[in-house]
Amino acid sequence: MVYSPNTNQDVSDILRMWGDSPLHISGNAIGETQSEILSLTNLNSVLFYEPEEMIISVQSGISLDELEKTLSAKGQWIPTLVAEESLEQTLGAVIASDHFHPRAKNCGALRTTILGGTFCTTNGEIFKSGSRVVKSVAGYDIHRAFCGSRGRFGIILDLTLKVQPLPEIFYRFLAPSDSREKLLQFHPSCLEEFSGKLLVEFSGYNEDIEADRDEMRSSKINTEELNSENWNIAIKTLIQLRDDDKKKFLSSDVEELLIKVQRVFDPEGVLV
Repeated sequence: MVYSPNTNQDVSDILRMWGDSPLHISGNAIGETQSEILSLTNLNSVLFYEPEEMIISVQSGISLDELEKTLSAKGQWIPTLVAEESLEQTLGAVIASDHFHPRAKNCGALRTTILGGTFCTTNGEIFKSGSRVVKSVAGYDIHRAFCGSRGRFGIILDLTLKVQPLPEIFYRFLAPSDSREKLLQFHPSCLEEFSGKLLVEFSGYNEDIEADRDEMRSSKINTEELNSENWNIAIKTLIQLRDDDKKKFLSSDVEELLIKVQRVFDPEGVLV
């Protein structure tokens, strides 16, 4: 059975009714095989967007594609939330999963983009955390605990996110693994080992990227330029490999800690 709430209160009512049985949360019910699904497809609105303040607030069911279009129209983006590079389709799914992203090292981890939001615990209690400003002293950053929680603490209803200016141009390529030190001098937005080579991305203004290209040629760094399709495949593959490794080496201590934190939010409720 698929539950498709239209409001935050609907989500709360469903969870109160459902009790402590497992419930699969989804941004898209199509093709799901779980018997009981809470689909957030209808919670997909942009609540407010202030480009000049570089913040946006959206409901968690919004697709990454729609979020990307809204931001790019104003020349902005969130480096770790690019639809074509993601393993997930919706914002809520990406935040709850918190997959590794190679751009996070230089552009900021996904959790650092979260300024606040509205959430619902597994017993149906709705609460807010954080604020609309980048620097805030409004208590503990509970909203960031939901990043990577995978539904353990409850449901993400909406989020306020910090955005960045969209680079004018991207230069993406593969390079020999022994050229790492030389490439670091150019401050790449992405530099990761991939299939025996280095997966590299430069981003910024057109003239700066052209200057970097010329300097790499003079330094005799061999580059194999990637088109958008091959870049997206490489990023997804890299994310999947890192995610598999993370699951493989998740220690029992970390699991116990997650369970303890989950009990703070709701000692009875269960979400999977």
